Amino acid sequence: MDRDHLNAMSIDELWALHTDVDQALTIKLIAAKRDLEERLDQLGRRADWNEPGKKHH
Repeated sequence: MDRDHLNAMSIDELWALHTDVDQALTIKLIAAKRDLEERLDQLGRRADWNEPGKKHH
């Protein structure tokens, strides 16, 4: 989408575009956060496993 296209859009169209982009980014951020939290959890379990004197279940 080029600047001319954006300049030709009405306020309502621009707001709808903003809303669509906001929703798409929110979904992507939530997914990325979930993936990072899972990776941190896995790293935490590995770190616990490698600590000397730690009891493992």
